[in-house]
Amino acid sequence: MACAGRRLQPSTPIQAVDLTPEERLGVDDVFEVRVLAEPDLSGAYRIAADGTVDYPFIGRISVIGMRSGDVQELIAAKLADGYLKKPQVSLMVKEWNSRKVSVIGQVQHPGSVSYFTNMTIVDAIAAAGGFTGIASKNSVTLRRESKGSVQSRNYPVADISEGRAPNVVLRPGDILVVDERLF
Repeated sequence: MACAGRRLQPSTPIQAVDLTPEERLGVDDVFEVRVLAEPDLSGAYRIAADGTVDYPFIGRISVIGMRSGDVQELIAAKLADGYLKKPQVSLMVKEWNSRKVSVIGQVQHPGSVSYFTNMTIVDAIAAAGGFTGIASKNSVTLRRESKGSVQSRNYPVADISEGRAPNVVLRPGDILVVDERLF
């Protein structure tokens, strides 16, 4: 009974430097390309399992791990190489399907949720349907792989939700584990 009322203090927060995810494309991401005055070269493209897309005139190009601006420049350069004079290409990522956060344990809908920039612990739990009735709201573990090792830290989400503790920004690939409370 003494354990049920005890509030766990958060561990040292993850450094801000580690919080900003790299905006790199991955398998199953979708981006839209627009080429000025060339509707046949404009459209949406999904990255295949091998990290490539098939683009008109250019053929199959590898884009996995590239930033959207790099892909835009690559397409413009390849189109300028014998197809168009000074092509004006724009690229916008429509779906970051390769970027997920897993929320497991005592939430309504455990599993993967789609990551978005500056997603927080509270956002991820809300996307998973919120806590179950037996969730330990102040005992949520964040597991993050960084440089080949896994870091685990505990965060008091109920306190975060009520403004008594700072929120934590997540990264793609993070895992949140919501414990069951002790009665």
